[in-house]
Parts: sequence; structure tokens; C-alpha cells
Amino acid sequence: MADREDRVPVWGLWILIALGALQLAAWLASGGVTLGRTALVAVVIAWIYLLLLAALVTRRLRGLRHRLAQHEKAHRATHDVVDSLQLQNEMLQIIARAPDVTVAFQSLAPRITRLVPSDRLGLALLSEDGREFQTFTARTPDESRRAPPRPEVVFKVEGTALGHVVRSREPLLINDTRESLEGYLDVTVLSGSGFYSALLVPLISKGRAVGTLNFVSRRPGAFTLGQTEPVQSIVEILAVAWLVQQLQLSLGRFRTMEVMTEVTLSIAAEINSALQTVIGHCELMRREYAGERLARDLDTVVGQSQRIVGLLERMRATAHERLQDVAATVKRDNEAGSLGGGR
Repeated sequence: MADREDRVPVWGLWILIALGALQLAAWLASGGVTLGRTALVAVVIAWIYLLLLAALVTRRLRGLRHRLAQHEKAHRATHDVVDSLQLQNEMLQIIARAPDVTVAFQSLAPRITRLVPSDRLGLALLSEDGREFQTFTARTPDESRRAPPRPEVVFKVEGTALGHVVRSREPLLINDTRESLEGYLDVTVLSGSGFYSALLVPLISKGRAVGTLNFVSRRPGAFTLGQTEPVQSIVEILAVAWLVQQLQLSLGRFRTMEVMTEVTLSIAAEINSALQTVIGHCELMRREYAGERLARDLDTVVGQSQRIVGLLERMRATAHERLQDVAATVKRDNEAGSLGGGR
């Protein structure tokens, strides 16, 4: 529209010059007025000047139009960057307030669907052992007040499109669920529910895929791979938030296990001390009182006491091993989700 408005005065000027030239030619052809050579030269110079002026104005306006288009493009790019930063700021605030990633997802769902329109928005999160997905669906504000939402369907990693996306760490576009990827269970479920196209975007933090953000539609061919760009920052923040949440859970388990281990070791030490006392007294009684029946009874007591000592030793070793396993899990999650994400 702006380009058309800029051309109006230029073409109008050229039209006026052409009409003037036609009038001058008609005037000269009619012979009604005899012009002197000086006057004719002046008229020709004037028209040449007007032609040059029109050419300069045209060139000037084209340059101005080009610069205006560049400024408008830069303004739109800046506006998009500002909108993206505002959205990321809102997301960070929501995730900071939400006690659970799934609760934050419910709050972010209206903003996400404005970026990529869809009939249903879903979130699939990989379990800690990496063998299955827990899936969640965005709900209305009233339904999303429960915290945290419960997973609706659990899918195995093997034999699903979700698992394919997590393994490849690349978005997956499904134009028609009735014809594509029929061997995948989750795609079959979508098709059976009346959803005929889908766009699955992986949640990645530091090269580690921890789930997917899923857009589905009842219309075939509703999505394009280009629609992953507007939600890229969203999936990265969700991935980092999920890793941080897993880290917090691991830290909680580590602290609980640490306390339980300390209590176990303390109790085991007390029991072992008491058993050693029992064993010592049995040995003294064996020396002071001679008797075959008493000796058998003392052997039984000593044998069971030593058996309990062995069980306590195994219990201490198991507690140490479990504590080391939890510490290793905490260290791995900390390395994966420490301070930010990104590929």
C-alpha cells in the first residue's frame, strides 16, 4: 500500500508532462500561432528541464521508498524480538511461580496456541529411567487449577513417534495420521481419536531430549516445520525446567537416603555392640560352667548373634551403595540441567 501511494505523484507528474507535450505538438501543428526561434528554444529547454526534474524525482522517491522498506523491515524484526523477549519473560515468571512443570505448561498453553494454532496441545515427559513417556493435555483454566495434573496416557519409548522424536532430537511433521507411521502406537491412538495431523517438537537441553511438545489437529496437513521456530524458546525453557525439577527430586531423595543411611548405621552400630557383648558373655559362661547341654545352647546363641552381625554388615554396605547411586544420579541431573539449556 505504501509503495502504491509513493508512485502516484511520480506517475501523475509524468502524465502532466506527456499531456503538455501533446498540447505543444498540437499547437505547433495547427499553425495558429507562429513562435519565434528564441521562444521555441525556451519552450524546448523548459520541457527538457521538466523531464530531467521528473526523472530525478522518480529516482529520489525510489531511493526513499527502498530506505523506508528497509526501516520497516528492521522495525518489524525489532518488534518480533521484543515480543519474543516478553514471552520468554512471562514464561520464566510462570515457571518460577509454578511448583511443577506440568502446572506451568497448563498456564502457558494459551500463549503457545496463539503462536501455533491447533485443536489440542500436549506435553510428553520422559521418565527418569528413560523407558516411557507421561503425556499431559492442555486444559481450560478451571480444569488446570489442580496441581500437579495427572498423566493421561503412558507410552513406551519403543514403537512410538514420541520415542522417534526423542532419539532423533528433530521435529516430526505428520500430515495425515491415517497414512503415515502406521506402526507407531501413539499415531494410531491419535488417528482413532479423530486427529489427522500432528507436529511433535522435542524438548532439548544441552543436547539431551527429555520430552516433546505436541500440536495436533483434526484437519490433515495443518502444520509445517517452519512453525517450530516461534516455539523454540518455549521448548528449551520447558526442557530446562523439567531437568531442574528432576534435579530437585533427586536432591530430595539423596537427602532422605542420607538421613536414613546415618540412622541405619547408627542403629547397626548399637546392635552390633550389644551382640558383641552377648557373644563375650557366652564365651565366659562356656569357660565357667561345663556342661554339654549348656554348651550347645551357648553355641546356638553365638551362632545367631554372628549371623545378625553379618546381616548388619550387609545392611551397612547396601546403604552405602544406595547412597552412592543416588549421589551419582544427582550429579548427572545437575550436569544436565545446571544454569540454562540449549542445544
